[in-house]
Amino acid sequence: MNISTDKKMIDMVVTRGVERIFPNEDFLRSRLGSGEQLTIYLGIDPTGPTLHMGHMVALTKLAQIQNLGHKIILLIGDFTARIGDPDKKEARKQLTHKEILDNCKLYKGQAASVINFEGENPAELKFNNDWLGKMDFADVLNLASQMTVQRMLDRDMFRKRVDAGTPVYIHEFMYPLMQGYDSVAMNVDGEVGGNDQTFNMLVGRDLLKNTDEAKE
Repeated sequence: MNISTDKKMIDMVVTRGVERIFPNEDFLRSRLGSGEQLTIYLGIDPTGPTLHMGHMVALTKLAQIQNLGHKIILLIGDFTARIGDPDKKEARKQLTHKEILDNCKLYKGQAASVINFEGENPAELKFNNDWLGKMDFADVLNLASQMTVQRMLDRDMFRKRVDAGTPVYIHEFMYPLMQGYDSVAMNVDGEVGGNDQTFNMLVGRDLLKNTDEAKE
């Protein structure tokens, strides 16, 4: 697969519709201009029956990256959706796996209007139950050992609920870890997402760093 290093196309990826880049813009420009094929993903929890405008904005960015020749993955969070990304005010109602699978039936077809699942460089569709659903309790303990309570309380919504005396349940702390582990399981180079996902995405980068250090 030929990787485009066209500066105008890279500039569009880096600047258009982008608010923040981690670790920074120069780093992303360098990686996109290296000629190396990167793997970038977008994760969507199927908590509703259709994709919304926010999803489409992120998918558009994913499409731009795909057009440069990089590998892209649309990840359906059929395991993480059982918990749902923690809410600012209270714990979310947990969904059954059947409810989740019913919700995501239309997702691929809707996403296909933006990203390409066919051709020379097709997008991949993955489900995180394929790895999260296979973890045993020892695996969970190992994952949990890589993050502190203090780090979790860096997330604004957790801190506000603690300060307000609103319960924060242990399984809610597991959500950022599970989403972060998706990056490890798929061995990705980066992730596209909304501002509300910043904390979860940074947890993924932390877990990838831990994995790389463990290999050394």
